[in-house]
Amino acid sequence: MKPKRVLLIYAQAPFNTTLSYQHGWPRQFSADRRFTCTHINVGYGGVLAKVRALLTARTWTGDAIVMLHSVFSNGCLLDGRLFDAICDLEQPKAFFIGNEYKLMPEKMRFCEELSVSLLVTQSTEPTVRSKYHERLGCSITSLPNAGFDSELFKVVKPYSERPVDLGYRAFAPAWYIGHRERQEIAEYFTSHAERLGLTVDISLDRNSRFGEEEWASFLNCCRGQLGTEAGGDYFDLTDARRITVNAYVQHHPEASFEEIREQFFDGTPIDVPMRVLTSRNIEAAGTGTVQLLFEGRYGDYLQPDIHYIPLKKDFSNVDEALEKFRDDAFTEKVADNALRLVNEQFTYEHLIGRFADALEPLI
Repeated sequence: MKPKRVLLIYAQAPFNTTLSYQHGWPRQFSADRRFTCTHINVGYGGVLAKVRALLTARTWTGDAIVMLHSVFSNGCLLDGRLFDAICDLEQPKAFFIGNEYKLMPEKMRFCEELSVSLLVTQSTEPTVRSKYHERLGCSITSLPNAGFDSELFKVVKPYSERPVDLGYRAFAPAWYIGHRERQEIAEYFTSHAERLGLTVDISLDRNSRFGEEEWASFLNCCRGQLGTEAGGDYFDLTDARRITVNAYVQHHPEASFEEIREQFFDGTPIDVPMRVLTSRNIEAAGTGTVQLLFEGRYGDYLQPDIHYIPLKKDFSNVDEALEKFRDDAFTEKVADNALRLVNEQFTYEHLIGRFADALEPLI
């Protein structure tokens, strides 16, 4: 089959070096035999870069436009005359939506103004997909936010020779997410490491995060990785809860998270959850690093005691979890299962193939 000609739009710049998936997707699309890609990198804001991007958009001919997560995640990087030029293109447009817990009204308007034909969500929840379809009227498909790059995330150091028992790197989420699970798991194992007999390397400091190669090396220094699901429990296209919480914090700067949780989240039934698998889960599995994770669905991909060691969110089973973690036969089985899973379902070749199948009817 003749490769589809794609205008691939993404952001790669120093500000997102530590977000491996935002660098992995453009690289893997470029290497995929099903697509011939013309690139527009909106990560740089200089005049020359903008002129080149605009010229590329106005002279490109092809089959489809693909906009990756980095185009509009924490903020929209496709704007101005370049945005207008992309709007003018008649070919079908696909958008990989990122950070589906913030700026949702803006992201919906972005999709509507561009006449997006295919929205790629990270959520596997049918209700999430239904809400997107009701709002946008376009095709919806689900893909994890990252794939498995076996050339980069692979077993290099034998498990028995890794000096760190448990490692962890993450961003601390905003309070409007409604939980502090990343902080709680990091704080617990940092403060209890000595008592539990663990060597740990844990940080939520942005300056302690790694680029792709350094992250792969770090994983190969760890026997285990801590983790939680990404996202929160209240998916909403209006951002109403986020706006309300942010306004409250602005007017009550002394407020604690416990106060926020009690006022805005406790007792509120979970309507549509937005909990998703993260790139950290996939990459840890690829390096043979056993994962101790808070219990969750993980997109219905990861199963407890098969692909990871489950940890209750109140830490009531921590002794049981660590007993499993110290059982070499058990951890070898869990690590092998997780590695097999990412090789079967999460290679970029497989995920891009799923995307190609969703895009094909629209071309």
